[in-house]
Amino acid sequence: MSLDQLSPPRALTLRVPFGGRRLVSARLALRPMLVCALLLVLTAVVVLLALMLGKIVYSPGEVLATLRGLGTPQQELFILDYRLPQAVAGPAFGAMLGVAGALFQTITRNPLGSPDIIGFTAGSSAGGVAVVALVGSSHYLVAGGALLGGAVVAVLVMLLSRGGGVAGFRLIIAGIALSAMLTSIETWIVLTADLQLAQIAALWGAGSLNGAHFSYLLPPMLVGLGTVLLAVIFLSRRLDLVEMGDDASSALGMSPASTRLLAVAAGVVLVAMVTAAAGPIAFVALAAPHIGRRLAASSGAALLPAACAGAFLLASADLAAQHAIPGHTYPVGVVTVAVGGLYLIALLINQNRKAAV
Repeated sequence: MSLDQLSPPRALTLRVPFGGRRLVSARLALRPMLVCALLLVLTAVVVLLALMLGKIVYSPGEVLATLRGLGTPQQELFILDYRLPQAVAGPAFGAMLGVAGALFQTITRNPLGSPDIIGFTAGSSAGGVAVVALVGSSHYLVAGGALLGGAVVAVLVMLLSRGGGVAGFRLIIAGIALSAMLTSIETWIVLTADLQLAQIAALWGAGSLNGAHFSYLLPPMLVGLGTVLLAVIFLSRRLDLVEMGDDASSALGMSPASTRLLAVAAGVVLVAMVTAAAGPIAFVALAAPHIGRRLAASSGAALLPAACAGAFLLASADLAAQHAIPGHTYPVGVVTVAVGGLYLIALLINQNRKAAV
């Protein structure tokens, strides 16, 4: 019996020939593909709504004509210059956060192991706020501070969790402790900084896509989406082997330690890029992997469903933040915290029910 006969049903075999040889051969499960396609279509609808709605409402035809370069100067100003950067940033950053959450949940083997919970988001946020308040608000300086803060927290969490393993409960506790400390430090920096800089830092710390512009969004978006692509291609299978256990993955010729190190590095880069561009946006990294995994009925890391679910979640949250209450706009972080808090409570209740059975 061949391996293809042992493969799960309802899968599509993809083979790409090149020069008489089979360059790529892979089996793609149909349900995850369909779920990802549906989520992408829904995300595109949300993006279209974001381009249509505002003080001046445009029809779908006007939006599509403007995107093709056939709009009036006023339409180009509002749709392309004002609305498009924010509408594109939501799905892009949501996908990055979804993959980051899936990476951390997989390597910690804990459904609560998202960067929000284990301190990496707090590290990036504290690094960015410190740079804004003490050095300057240049986007590249903030990006460097966020990346450095996330990397420092990653190293500290690894050191504090030694003996318990990266997949151990000790890592979660160390991350929660560091997150609480960093939140206090961040509050102290804001309270003691110059008033104007403190206001900028506080607004940035709320997590917002308002006023987004491609001039500073493109670098973190390109780095982050490139990291997402590399993670999906090179880490998905390795993480699935890690899920089988260290002994099994080592026997199959894959080092679990190096896989976890690569996953942590990729996750820190993703969180830092989002935090640098938009501030700390909570709970998307926690919820997106669960939602993507459930919808796709996938086990393991399920990085691609997590990315698609994260894109839809953050795009929808930003649309709600802009238009849910007429005449008022809010940072997207306000919506994700409100909805994410309810989701976290539901997740904890579900976990308690499973533990009681």
